Amino acid sequence: MPPPTLINGASLDGDETAPLVRANDGIRRRPSLRVLGASIASLAAILALLRAYDVTSLLRGARHDIRVAFSVDVGCVPLHVINESPIEDFFEHDITGVTLQLKGAPTHEFGGVYHRAHFGHKLTRSGFSTVFSGEVTVPRRAEYGFALHNANEQTIFELGYNPRFPHRGNLMNDTCTTKVHAGGGVYRNRVLPHNVGETMTRRPDGVYEISTTYAGCRKVCPLTVKLIATVSPDGGDADNVFGIEESKAATDAWRPYKGHFTQVSAGEFNTWGLDSNTGALAWTRNADLNPFDRANWQSATNNAQHLSYPPDGPVVDFDAGYTTVYGVTATVSTGGGRVWMRPVDGSGDWRQAGEYATSRLVQVTAGRSFLWGTNAVSNLYKCPDPCGPGSVWEGGGLTSIKQIEVGDTDAFAVHNDGLQISTSREDGVGGWSALPLPTGFTTTVDQVAVGATALWMLDARGKLWACTLPCAGGSDFSLISTAPDGIISIDAGKVPHEDN
Repeated sequence: MPPPTLINGASLDGDETAPLVRANDGIRRRPSLRVLGASIASLAAILALLRAYDVTSLLRGARHDIRVAFSVDVGCVPLHVINESPIEDFFEHDITGVTLQLKGAPTHEFGGVYHRAHFGHKLTRSGFSTVFSGEVTVPRRAEYGFALHNANEQTIFELGYNPRFPHRGNLMNDTCTTKVHAGGGVYRNRVLPHNVGETMTRRPDGVYEISTTYAGCRKVCPLTVKLIATVSPDGGDADNVFGIEESKAATDAWRPYKGHFTQVSAGEFNTWGLDSNTGALAWTRNADLNPFDRANWQSATNNAQHLSYPPDGPVVDFDAGYTTVYGVTATVSTGGGRVWMRPVDGSGDWRQAGEYATSRLVQVTAGRSFLWGTNAVSNLYKCPDPCGPGSVWEGGGLTSIKQIEVGDTDAFAVHNDGLQISTSREDGVGGWSALPLPTGFTTTVDQVAVGATALWMLDARGKLWACTLPCAGGSDFSLISTAPDGIISIDAGKVPHEDN
């Protein structure tokens, strides 16, 4: 609906009630009380309209415009926003764009699913990131919000009326909005702050900067220790990678990323992925994981060979450590396959890890100071990290183990029957003890991962559980309802350390 016409230009031709006083009349007339009353009533009506549509603030703002560089990160949309979206399946599709909406800009108030966001200021995605940015000239105290667009050509707004849940208010977090009195009502909008400070800074060139997250109050989405997972089906080429900040995994929605793998492993700064169906191996910086483009994934050679010996082919299991990726190739003897290593930053190629003639494993995991692994007959071994060519493996003190996972300070081993987990220190000193499974657990354990804050356990149904470290097991385990369905691989990123 177009804005109302505040002054009707046709009335300048005069009418019976309020005759015009023209300069060439040569006569000075005193306006009658009736004319004066009508004029006052008209002026009052105009002022009421100006107040109702906040035109006066817009006029003031036009005389005090500033240049602002807006950045909005869409990579950590709160779970309640996804659940309460005005369009129910909006987040089933890739996010393709963000538009900055200004109050009073064409066409009328921002917000609500029915308004035309394409009349706002479109922001541009920065590289592979989830950040959209752009510079816009706006009134000094502009009220603003963001519209989100998806690949299905749908749009939702963080502010304004939500026809799906009309009584729940904005999608936007109210703690970082401002109460605005307008049109006889009170609204909560984003408003440019009065002064430079935490929410708005000023560059040397005079341009102001505002960074935020969609429907949230953070400046950017957090990038700390990650949980990274792949989901079924393992075949084909459809995107199946999900990730999240570890501390938010139990409460927030997991982010979908581009890429297809059967196994993933997160290091401190880089993530690696393997498609065991094709042998394809790739890596990316954690900062470049995104839901838009697969171009962030860099292919890595995956045909391990020692000196002039015949190649062993691709690795079939691997783990990204702090500085090194370790992997094992297909079985070459009763003990398993050979063990290999390469830099975690994607440079170099596979080279021997441990003694070439005797090192045989089927699974590896890198901790803070030790590399651990299991062999084809379910025995456990460890080697100080870095476990380079010629390094010797020693027994790890357990048998009948199908998977071992080590973190910064703890080690956890899953037994062959999937009904037992044993735990020890990361270096294995002090022996092993049993860890009780969740109360009422009716399935088996498929695999575990260890992060900065919790032990993560994947059961045979693809359901994820968490136990806060130090994990006592039993009732300390909780089911993570926000995790994606059908997880087939799970890993937690390495704990950041300043000396790495």
